[in-house]
Amino acid sequence: MTMQPSSSVSDPVQQYVRGHHRRVDGWLSRLDATLISCVGQWQSAAGVSGAVGEIGVHHGRLFILLALLRNPGEQAFAIDLFEDQQFNVDQSGQGDEAVFRTNLARFGIDPGTVDIVRGNSLALTWAGLSGGQAPSVRLFSVDGGHTAEITRNDLTIADDSLGEGGVIVLDDYFNPEFPAVSEGMCRFMMERPQSLAPFAIGDNKLMLARPGWAERYRAMLVQTVTPRYFVRDTELFGTPISVFRTPRTLMQIIRQTNLTRRLRSHPLGQALKPIVRRFVQG
Repeated sequence: MTMQPSSSVSDPVQQYVRGHHRRVDGWLSRLDATLISCVGQWQSAAGVSGAVGEIGVHHGRLFILLALLRNPGEQAFAIDLFEDQQFNVDQSGQGDEAVFRTNLARFGIDPGTVDIVRGNSLALTWAGLSGGQAPSVRLFSVDGGHTAEITRNDLTIADDSLGEGGVIVLDDYFNPEFPAVSEGMCRFMMERPQSLAPFAIGDNKLMLARPGWAERYRAMLVQTVTPRYFVRDTELFGTPISVFRTPRTLMQIIRQTNLTRRLRSHPLGQALKPIVRRFVQG
């Protein structure tokens, strides 16, 4: 099943992806917003339903996108330390509940449809948060504490929550400033092998789903997202995964052109590679 994102300039989701997300303090690139919106819209078209939510909402930059992607009747939850910053051991963000609520109102999100939870995720479980109900989340962003233990814990909560066709978005997996996130992800994968499979890497996000769904999501993104963002297909944790990047340097721009992709496996391209690299890097 293929899906083209809405092109209407009046669509609140597309407005947010194309630039309105920059009006909210936080960390979310246009590419990562595009990947998340494509997944959310594809889910709706494919009949995947459920709540949306995030651990570590800060001021709401990513959470607002999740809330805008909801269908009627779908709930949203926002978990953050907010003013309890004494538990923010790695200083990876400083959420502000008042600012968060103000930003929700700015983008027309009814606070009555958002369950706002102030607390340390290490003291939370999905069973406790959901009242023991069956898993029912379709989009879960993990962007809380960036230690190994907190990352492992938060992924466990997200995994326990995931409904059929659900997707987890993990922040900072490849960020060298927070190497413990990678450690926490590896711990989770060792504890729960075959539970989740990665399918896409963005500017700063790693996207995961159940193994039976991961390839469908990966193929959809490759077909839907503009080719200038696509870098390559590779493998992570034994699973095919597609890498997308916003080209910011001359070398990245060259690498992500259609001509470069065609030349990559051609003898001429192999011969030209060191010459181009020396020219670009000086």
